[in-house]
Amino acid sequence: MTVNRGAADGGPTRSRPALVRWLERCELTVGAALILVIFALILIQATQRHLPVDGWVWTGELARFGLVWLTFSLLGYLLGRDEHITLKVVDFVARGWVLRGVWIVANLIVAAITVAFIVEAYELLFNGPPQTTPALGMPMSLTYVIPMVGLILAAVRAVANAFLAGPPNPDTLPTESADLEEPTR
Repeated sequence: MTVNRGAADGGPTRSRPALVRWLERCELTVGAALILVIFALILIQATQRHLPVDGWVWTGELARFGLVWLTFSLLGYLLGRDEHITLKVVDFVARGWVLRGVWIVANLIVAAITVAFIVEAYELLFNGPPQTTPALGMPMSLTYVIPMVGLILAAVRAVANAFLAGPPNPDTLPTESADLEEPTR
């Protein structure tokens, strides 16, 4: 959540449980590893274009899967820290229990939607058609493992946000005028 930045913003410090901090570190490690893998695969693919050798077709395919996996693997991290893409309209208007109510309802809606996605990912993982990827020959069902785990973590974090954590402190939210100011030259 935004409030966890604590003393740097002048806001109250809220520590997260050790298990949540460990989970965040794991999610960030997986995300960083996927970024490195994507970078290496794209670099290999670009290098192959300039060499007089046959290219590895699977590098592009795996890089594309890696980008999708990166997106889903960081869902829970971003949701748990309130750093995902949101509209902060209510945060500037509502205060007190209204803001807390909107925060709870929004997180429960996110949890419900991710549970629906988990059900579909489960169907694709265990009951999907017996297809394989074109270049790697990997079963398509395996490509849904990381998205399903990411969705599970996102659902858990949304429920935890709804019942354990409060909404971000409106005083620490960035203001619109700070983003629109031009630098002095």
